[in-house]
Amino acid sequence: MRTPLTTARKADAIVAVLETQIVNGVRGPGTRLDERALAEEFGVSRTPIREAFRQLASIGLVEDLGRRGVIVSQHCASDLLDAFLVVAELEGIAARLAAQRISDEVLQSAQEANELCQKAVSIMDVSGFNSANMTFHNSIIKGAKNRLLHDQLATARPVTFPFRHHISRLPGYMEKSLEEHSNVLSALSKGDADRAQELMFSHVNLQGEQVVSLLRLLEKSE
Repeated sequence: MRTPLTTARKADAIVAVLETQIVNGVRGPGTRLDERALAEEFGVSRTPIREAFRQLASIGLVEDLGRRGVIVSQHCASDLLDAFLVVAELEGIAARLAAQRISDEVLQSAQEANELCQKAVSIMDVSGFNSANMTFHNSIIKGAKNRLLHDQLATARPVTFPFRHHISRLPGYMEKSLEEHSNVLSALSKGDADRAQELMFSHVNLQGEQVVSLLRLLEKSE
């Protein structure tokens, strides 16, 4: 007989699905998450759905508006810019440490991820690019070999993911990002910690500035 999943395990599985959907833009910022509908969709009671909401709220991916329900988080331009600035600083430090500590195996993983980014760019596969891009950044963070930094980024990065992935659709963005990745890899390969940090900070922070510009453009068009 199969052992029934506990509420906690059900909630963890639901979090994994919803987080992926939010990060990939399937459930965009401002989308309402209906507790009853999700319970039916996942074939569970409302209890693990509520626990999933709690976990997603703890990492900033959803907002609990009380009687108005739960929505995928929306952020004003200044908050998003601040979030990207923090993540840029942390990823810059990760790149600096990776230049000093990354193993050949993890560096190879980052290089292979960038090659997948290149293939995605050649066929304008935004989803494929975003997936490979995530692997690229994750590899460098892993290469930093700093648990505290890893944990800090695990908390800070999810807030930026839906917006970070959205700008991949902007004209010329993927091509420029690919070039920036290559420059970071070159610095890592040479063990140039200062350069790796500078390049990664600029790469991530510029994404934030592009997101904010897009948000302001959309606000004006409403």
